[in-house]
Amino acid sequence: MGFAPLAGTRVLDFSWNVAGPTATKVLAALGADVVKVEWPTRADPGRALAFSPFQEGVFDSSGFFSTVNIGKRSFTVDPTSAAGHHIVDELLGHCDIVVESYSPRVMSGWGWTFQRMLELNPNIIYLSVSGFGHTGPESAYVSYGPTAQAASGVTAASGEPDQPPAGWGYSYLDVMTGYQAALVTVAARSRQLDGHAGQRLDVSQVEVGAAMLGPILMDCGLNGTVTHEALFPPGNRAQWPESTVDGYRYELGAPYNLFPTNDPGHDGFCAITVLNESEWQALKAAMGKPDWAEDERFADLDRRLANQNELDMRLGEWTRLFGKYELMALLQAAGVRAGALQTGRDRLDRDPALASRQVFQRLNHDVLGEHRFESLPVHVDGKPLELYPRWPILGKDTETVLAELGESADQIAELAKSGGIWPPDIARPIYTKETTS
Repeated sequence: MGFAPLAGTRVLDFSWNVAGPTATKVLAALGADVVKVEWPTRADPGRALAFSPFQEGVFDSSGFFSTVNIGKRSFTVDPTSAAGHHIVDELLGHCDIVVESYSPRVMSGWGWTFQRMLELNPNIIYLSVSGFGHTGPESAYVSYGPTAQAASGVTAASGEPDQPPAGWGYSYLDVMTGYQAALVTVAARSRQLDGHAGQRLDVSQVEVGAAMLGPILMDCGLNGTVTHEALFPPGNRAQWPESTVDGYRYELGAPYNLFPTNDPGHDGFCAITVLNESEWQALKAAMGKPDWAEDERFADLDRRLANQNELDMRLGEWTRLFGKYELMALLQAAGVRAGALQTGRDRLDRDPALASRQVFQRLNHDVLGEHRFESLPVHVDGKPLELYPRWPILGKDTETVLAELGESADQIAELAKSGGIWPPDIARPIYTKETTS
């Protein structure tokens, strides 16, 4: 790997689903040796997420799981067995970082408190990622990204005025928490290399979400805004009619919204933003200066803001004449801010900026074959950070990792016989979506 600041760093990864694996994906992309720990009958639920391509009975065929866990090795061990517990003790003594994303009771229930980890490895970094953190009155609660989004206030901040919160279409906080956790872990690794003793890192998804609401919290504290009133949240507009509530960027403009096009489906929209008079004149020219646009109700920004419903309806009648990409090109050429609402497929196949930045790298997966995989959003020395084409194919690296610990072939065979590790010559249990529910 060309850029590998974490080369030589061993990470023992007990995390599952999205938040924890996103953090360790970043660490792996930076050169760390990430060993993902699972037991086939209690494997990472991400291996069978319902919305991800998945072949019944095949552990390693989920595209989503493969994207989140790229660059890692797989180690199968039963931490509840005596032999498996002993092996994990050994691994903890030979790693730099241990990561888990369980509820607080799991690792301690297995006997691996932070104090125990320090006894095994005085310099260890222990990172836990959970919904509410490992301390405080809500620490025992279990959570997923959407739960943490609701509890943090992120959900309530999304939607149209006088409507129930729209929420998010995916586990936004899982991903954002993963990057936050990776950031603090890299910082802790730097301290560790400087001789700092063991470090305990406790990342809460709810707190990550709350930290993203700074402008809204300031608005409530300084201006007395009541967020449950009819005009909150402000929706897609810069300012709602008859309201003093401004949008997230605290800029004023009209039109300022998503507008329908003749592309079918709920993704057939184009965002249009007009912030000043020159842009309004450019939009009118692009439309051919229709009579309705010369109406006194739209003569200046204040009147356009006050009459946004009529303005958006009129503009929407015109935007429906075009496809979203056709409309975007037309308006951008005229000097109007416009952007097509893109689907995942659009981002893969039609976004020229992402293509030029090589955001999606073509790699050959052991089971799935050649596909594009999402890279980290960073370039180093003018080039995208290259992903290491390795995946945690369940149990594939168990014997290799044990050999690295000094276990002989006979000892490995005995571990398999005792049930501490999953024997490679024994079929895996039937693995379905229900297995992880």
